[in-house]
Amino acid sequence: MFKKIMAKFGVGAATVDLRLDRMAYHIGDQVTGVIHIEGGSVEQRISDLSVVLLMKAYIRGREEQRAVATIPVLRGFMVQPKPYVQDIPFTYTLPAGLAVSTPSIQYFLQTKLDVEMAMDPTDLDSLQILPPAHIDKVFQALARHDFRQKPDSGRLTPYGQAFSFFPGKPLGAPLNGLEIIFYEAPGELRLLTHLDIPQTGFFGNRDQRAEIVVSHDLLEDGKEADLEQFLMEKLQTYVQNPASIPYVPMQTYAGARQAGGHGIGGMLGGMAAGLLGGMLLGELMSEFGDNAADMFGEDQQVDAEAEDTDGGFDDFGDFGDFGDL
Repeated sequence: MFKKIMAKFGVGAATVDLRLDRMAYHIGDQVTGVIHIEGGSVEQRISDLSVVLLMKAYIRGREEQRAVATIPVLRGFMVQPKPYVQDIPFTYTLPAGLAVSTPSIQYFLQTKLDVEMAMDPTDLDSLQILPPAHIDKVFQALARHDFRQKPDSGRLTPYGQAFSFFPGKPLGAPLNGLEIIFYEAPGELRLLTHLDIPQTGFFGNRDQRAEIVVSHDLLEDGKEADLEQFLMEKLQTYVQNPASIPYVPMQTYAGARQAGGHGIGGMLGGMAAGLLGGMLLGELMSEFGDNAADMFGEDQQVDAEAEDTDGGFDDFGDFGDFGDL
């Protein structure tokens, strides 16, 4: 009887431990492992065994935590006293729309053993989330041309996750920096880019926005050199001749906003932005004031000949300046 009472308070109770096959997975991968359960000093009935995917984000010094998903594993079973041991297989497919792990965006898997009429044993494991494999090829292509990520690269915006780079060697065209938000579309990957182009004389830098459309064919294995050449040619063309950038109405992307009005479906990090939508939108409003409310307004009619185009992202706002996480 004494052992049962102590087990209710967690002393001599069953223990749970999630053991992953590896600690890093690409978005879209299946996370695999086993949940290792060891019996305590008494028999205990388990109402529910589940794993919660948690996201922790640091936004301007503030820590925010959100539950991304709760994964049910097993319900209604008994755990016998020591030396009882049970290993339960665990699988979970990482959904699209998650943000990639960075120093300011971290993920954890919290395993919960719901013990009837007793304290619930838990286990917490860190999980590193990598870009989807085909998007990772874009990162690799940029890295081969010595584009290096800035310290704040990978921060969340109200629309998705923005990655910022600077060229480590001359590009063949003037470019101080590059920022990218990735958007998935049928048969292609769209790179919504922000180009920081230096100007001559006293004109400072020019911020230019452009869309680069990469077909899925270029993202296949064995096409790495072709992908790198395509990206570099596009960047050089747009930097040297901004007038060649086609106009792209941002309503195309605004129409794919996540439920609740925050984040954009199809954007890398769109789901994460939706989970933190209120806070990220608050940061946006504080920086842009009343103009922020119009960022997803209806497209204005433009005269193509008179328009000083910036690549069509006028309704999207300057995603390069949404603040650091």
